[in-house]
Amino acid sequence: MNARLFGLAAAIVGVMGSTGALGQVTPGVCGSDEHIRCAVFDQNETYKVLYRPGNATVVQLEAGEVIDGPASGLGVGDHEAWTVGSKANWAIFKPKAKQAQTNFVIVTAKRRYILDLERARPGETPTWSLTFVYPDTLALLAAKTRGKEVRAQAMLRASASQSAHRNENYEMQGDTILAPTALWDDGRFTYFEFGTSRDIPAIYRKLPDGREAMVNGHMDGDTWVVHDTAAHFVLRLGQSVLGIRNNRYTPDGELNPLGTTVPGEVRLLKNGESDEQ
Repeated sequence: MNARLFGLAAAIVGVMGSTGALGQVTPGVCGSDEHIRCAVFDQNETYKVLYRPGNATVVQLEAGEVIDGPASGLGVGDHEAWTVGSKANWAIFKPKAKQAQTNFVIVTAKRRYILDLERARPGETPTWSLTFVYPDTLALLAAKTRGKEVRAQAMLRASASQSAHRNENYEMQGDTILAPTALWDDGRFTYFEFGTSRDIPAIYRKLPDGREAMVNGHMDGDTWVVHDTAAHFVLRLGQSVLGIRNNRYTPDGELNPLGTTVPGEVRLLKNGESDEQ
């Protein structure tokens, strides 16, 4: 289970709350403030909400769940004792009377919510905010995560049967004192490995018109990783010059179905598809 799912699962444990003798659920405290309550959603449960005259309460549903849509609605048992407003996925209600105990019903295109509004007794903390955790949404998220992991493993297994692409077919001409100790490319990046005690020359890419352009790259240990491949490179240090030709250069590079050059990794987009760069 990944960290996000673990956190959500832990949240479920924390907000299950208590169940009364009649099956009524008292939402649990979300954090350190007892006014802020959370509950695991179950359409067959009634949720107890403590109110106090002069205080308002907001109930926030899942993102995308609409209270004021054509297939939605809400109602309070004693409408004369309450002021009610709603927008998008939230509803706010505030008692107008001191004794306003009643029920409150919210129906959306996805779910039905039943709330029991009870006045807070002395020493009890009224609820100012109520949100829900949705097991069906968590299950869907877990299934999507498992699907992405399965696809990633399948791609890795498929690629494991093929040797990693490593082109070492290069020719050099000039001052070989500048020659790297190893040189290869993987179809996307070119790797110049130098001894740690050597001065590293400047690396240029030779353009089709004969001009030279400085390459972009980064150091990885004793290897200069150029963020490209090229037909010709030129290395310069002081008066020394070394020309390098890539005998297997292809302008379009190599097909990389994993979307990454890091062994044992697969790059996936949020929708679970591989991203070929």
